[in-house]
Amino acid sequence: MANWRVRFALEASVLELACGTGILTRVLRTQLPAAVKLIATDLNEPMFRQAAAKFSSDEVVQWQQADACSLPFADRMFEAVLCQFGLMFVPDKGLAAREAHRVLKPGGQFLFNVWDAIEHNALGQLTHRTVASYFENDPPVFYQVPFGYHDQDEIRRVLKEAGFRDIEIEVVTSVSRAGCARDAATGLVNGNPIAVAIAERDPSLLPVITDAVAKAIEDRFGESEIRAPMRAIVVQARA
Repeated sequence: MANWRVRFALEASVLELACGTGILTRVLRTQLPAAVKLIATDLNEPMFRQAAAKFSSDEVVQWQQADACSLPFADRMFEAVLCQFGLMFVPDKGLAAREAHRVLKPGGQFLFNVWDAIEHNALGQLTHRTVASYFENDPPVFYQVPFGYHDQDEIRRVLKEAGFRDIEIEVVTSVSRAGCARDAATGLVNGNPIAVAIAERDPSLLPVITDAVAKAIEDRFGESEIRAPMRAIVVQARA
């Protein structure tokens, strides 16, 4: 997302929301001029501490805990606000958009991406269906969240109401890769909060469901060299 869409003057300031483990932060710090000030934030302090540990002392990134719905920054402070696969988890999208608009300088860029609907993301859909099949009542709903903010009309409406203009929305297709079905299943089940939701209901089902997800992936995509379709939505707008 960063390598071809963002170009700034040397004195620019850039804010990243929901930086997580620092995947986008790494791209930004590598590709932006060293003089560009980069502030990476996340609501979860242990998360951005983990990200910060991946950077050397001469790679200047300011790490800060911040709620996207209540940013601790002055008005008109940044040339750009970016968020990679994080806005889906923000409870109040409208408030987050208004906060992004508030801290952007006039003409500044808000750039983010979200997952498209789950039916366009095969591994997520397979996992969601498989997990749900083990719970007749109260199935874990985690996978409805990351794939739940994809209505382009709604995204456009939220941005317009926050004051943004020049809104561009693009659907991007790609391929999700894994070395084998077991690796993919381990990440999809044990590598995110759905594992906690399963354990809260019946911890003995966690390895059973992981096996079932691996089998579902293997049946559709083979045992090794998994290549599954995925689709995201990239959004950019001007303050």
